[in-house]
Amino acid sequence: LSASVAHELNTPLAVLNGSVEKLIETTTDQPTLDRLARIQRVTQRLRTISESLIDFSTVRSQKNEPVPVRELIQDAWELVTIDARAAGITFTNHVAEDAVVQGNPDRLAQVFVNLLRNAMNAFDPPSGHTAGGHIDVRSRSTRRTGREGIAIAVEDNGPGIPAEVLPEIFDAFVSTRLDAHGTGLGLTVAHGIVTQHVGFISASNRKEGGACLEVWLPSPPSTPSSALS
Repeated sequence: LSASVAHELNTPLAVLNGSVEKLIETTTDQPTLDRLARIQRVTQRLRTISESLIDFSTVRSQKNEPVPVRELIQDAWELVTIDARAAGITFTNHVAEDAVVQGNPDRLAQVFVNLLRNAMNAFDPPSGHTAGGHIDVRSRSTRRTGREGIAIAVEDNGPGIPAEVLPEIFDAFVSTRLDAHGTGLGLTVAHGIVTQHVGFISASNRKEGGACLEVWLPSPPSTPSSALS
C-alpha cells in the first residue's frame, strides 16, 4: 500500500515541480518568487516523504547528522500550515536554540509534520472550527537509557485523546480522532521513524486539557567542533 501510494504521488509531484520552475522563469516579482521558492521546497520535501513510504516496512541505512530541533519544528509547521484547517490555530515554538539531535533531517521532519497535523486535527475537525486552538512545542534535555538526548513535546489544548484510543494510538490504521483526516498511518510511520533513530515516542493527556505527544531523540555524539563544520 505504501509503495503504491508513493508511486501515485511521484507523477503529480514531478508535474508540480516542473510547473513551478516554468513560473519562476516568467516573473521578476520578488514576493512571487519567494512564494514559488517555498512551493519548491515543499515539493522536494513531499518527494522525500514519498520515497520514505516505499521503505515503510524496511529499515534502510540513512545519513544521520546533527539536526537543530528548533529549525526542524519550524519547517514542519510551515508544511502543516498549507492545510486550510490551520486557519485560526496559533502556534508557538518554545524549542531551545541550542537543542540538537542526531538523525536524518528529512525523516525527522516527517515525524513532526505528522504530530503537528494530528494536533491540528484535534480542534473540531468535522465542522472545521479551529478558533482558540493552540499548539505548543517544547524541548528539554534529558538522559534516557544512559544516553543524553532531547525530549520534544507537541502539546495542544484540544479535547485530549479518548481513553479507548490511547493504548493503541501508534498502531496502524487507528483513525479515531487523531488521524481522522488521513489514512491512520501517520502516527505509525512516526513511531517507526523514531524507533529507527533509537528514540522513543509516547502519548498522554495533559492535566490542563489537551494532548501531548513527546519524542525523545539522542544527542549527537561528542565530536570536536571542527568535524561538524
